[in-house]
Amino acid sequence: MIKEIFSGKLPAVLKNPTPFALEFGSDESPDSQRLHSILEQISDSLHEKVEIYRVNVDKVPEVQTMYEVKELPTMILFKDGEPKDKMIGYHSEHEVHKFLTQ
Repeated sequence: MIKEIFSGKLPAVLKNPTPFALEFGSDESPDSQRLHSILEQISDSLHEKVEIYRVNVDKVPEVQTMYEVKELPTMILFKDGEPKDKMIGYHSEHEVHKFLTQ
């Protein structure tokens, strides 16, 4: 299951000991929608390894600015509350799965 991030929720998520990814996207971006569909398909099988949170940049642009996200879609993988890796653009299900489980 993918949860949506709102500004006030971000500090609690950053304290999460489980690895997690922030998916930055927009309802106006076709590639964002395609990536989100892939994430919805694989999120249940990954829930014990990594949690996925969606950041709709139209609703919370300050989170986009905080992480200097310039292109959509972008995913940032966090471990121990710190950004560890970034994936920019639309990618295949295999590539997304590999990124999230590294």
